[in-house]
Amino acid sequence: MPKLHVVTDSGSDLTSRVLRKLAIHVVPLTVQFEEEIFHDGVDISVEQFYERLQSDDVMPSTCQPSPIDFVQVYEKIAEPGDTIISVHLSTKMSGTYQSAVLAGTMVEPDIKVVTVDSKCASIGAGMIAAAAAEAVQKGLGLDEVLDLVGQAVESLHVYFVVDTLEYLQKNGRIGLASALVGTLLNIKPVLTLVDGEVAPFEKIRGKARALKRLHDLAAEMREKHPNRRFRVGLSHSMSPMEAEKLAEALREILPLDGEIMIGPIGPTIGVHTGPGTVAMFAYPVG
Repeated sequence: MPKLHVVTDSGSDLTSRVLRKLAIHVVPLTVQFEEEIFHDGVDISVEQFYERLQSDDVMPSTCQPSPIDFVQVYEKIAEPGDTIISVHLSTKMSGTYQSAVLAGTMVEPDIKVVTVDSKCASIGAGMIAAAAAEAVQKGLGLDEVLDLVGQAVESLHVYFVVDTLEYLQKNGRIGLASALVGTLLNIKPVLTLVDGEVAPFEKIRGKARALKRLHDLAAEMREKHPNRRFRVGLSHSMSPMEAEKLAEALREILPLDGEIMIGPIGPTIGVHTGPGTVAMFAYPVG
């Protein structure tokens, strides 16, 4: 009987436990420090990455998987007649989606590949992939899975606080938030994503106040979607205590659908955000 499979990339920042539980397959991006190239989550750990990021003089870069990288994974997991749902980083941030689309034209003709632009990154993209995988495990058909995924993509709220805009600026991912560069010392902008592109939301003095603002934004989400429960994810770059403190607050503020998904921001996204970032992702269900 034909099967549905879910694939994502390392920019989704899903933990190994979640990947195993939901049978999600990952195609890694690479991160490059000068002449050294590492596959995210394969031959460099999160801890090793941030240590290098802060100690090396040269800013690292990332590279999307090639179409061949995707083809190898697709043909390894799928049999003729199967369908692969491939969920990836926002097209405004990476060419990974385009590589997956091209790979879909290169696989065996009896294998169907449906690519999904999450319009997000980190655990936000991971939540979309997880929603697809959970629907597959429940036995939903392709059209039902894609309808559910589409709703999640369009209703996902994203807010994040960075310690500095330096990394987003140097790596060309600052997007619409470029207007904030050069603002006053200790201004910690709350950023968001607009159609998958980084954009400014609010300027706040001090990180503690910026993180507290995320509590308020969660309360606004609850008011905007009364009688709805929320899927919530948090990611952080070497700031586990700040993420857990935020999680504790969100458990009181929002009616949750399942556990809050918490995890570190890996090399793929960490190159662009730098250390000290905390991100909140949420969408209503039911």
